Amino acid sequence: MRPRGTRRPFLAAVLAAVVAVGVAAAPAAAATPQPVYAPAGGIADPGVVRQGDAFVVFATGGRAPAYRADTASGPWTDLGAVLGSVPDWAESGAVWAPDAVHTATGWVLYYSAPAKGKDGQRCIGAATADTATGSYTPVGAAPLICPGGAHDADDAVPGRPVAAAGVIDPSPFEDADGHRFVLYKTQQTPSSIRMLRVDDTGTRGVGTVSRELVRSDGIIENPVLRQRGSTFVLFASRYGYQNCSYATVYLTSTDRWDFHGRTERPLLTTGGTGICGPGGADLVPALVDDEQRIFLHGWICAGTAPCRQQADGSLPSTARRALYAAIFRWDGATPRVGAFL
Repeated sequence: MRPRGTRRPFLAAVLAAVVAVGVAAAPAAAATPQPVYAPAGGIADPGVVRQGDAFVVFATGGRAPAYRADTASGPWTDLGAVLGSVPDWAESGAVWAPDAVHTATGWVLYYSAPAKGKDGQRCIGAATADTATGSYTPVGAAPLICPGGAHDADDAVPGRPVAAAGVIDPSPFEDADGHRFVLYKTQQTPSSIRMLRVDDTGTRGVGTVSRELVRSDGIIENPVLRQRGSTFVLFASRYGYQNCSYATVYLTSTDRWDFHGRTERPLLTTGGTGICGPGGADLVPALVDDEQRIFLHGWICAGTAPCRQQADGSLPSTARRALYAAIFRWDGATPRVGAFL
């Protein structure tokens, strides 16, 4: 977070940059947000936690690269790969969309990796560490979630397992009663968001069945679940991640296990923010009043300027993803994104 300065400029910045649900933002009225971190190699699918006063971001990459900062706006320190070793069940350490949580075990990192004998499809594993920054040690000889495994993630798509399919985007959730769960996406289309109950350690499933929360004929991924009283709010990324149409949406339900047929509401779009493809969003508490921070990635080209799609709909070859952060508040069970940092 940048220094607030005087109250009047700070309030002006908030009012200029607010992106509220149901309020159309005029693109010319606010400056395009700048990334808070834009390493040369890019940073994608941020999973964010707090440890003490610091933010720790985990990202897609070899054995889960991670980054640390004392404020959401940086400066950020590259911690390197925090998954200490490749688990026995994985073909490689090509990790997608890791995220972490603090449990009775300590810190637990969830990650997806290509599994041996699964024709390239990914499974989800767990690893533990004493601190959020690792190094994390894989748990068990088998993945936590894998199609055809003990916790069958099959979502009725014919022909599973198939090449380049599987389960990805793990995301921890703890309800108001302290029960723990892991959400994830089933790869391939139609895609779905599913959830598995896990024990207090966060490393073992409770029961043998995951359940589908919602399904899309297209792409729905990067789930994040939060509870607000009796209402559950499911955040997700929609559409293809490789262009500016990628967006963050949310759905609400009083049943944590069922978001089928619920209205998808836009939270972060290219038109509303000026960011190319604002997705992969995650929420984390701040230390300011009742505020939180929302982190997300977006495509940048030519320095830190947002990419523009080419005539054929693709992005330039120079495109890479960067990390953005904004102020986040709840209005009851309605999410509100305010000023970008």
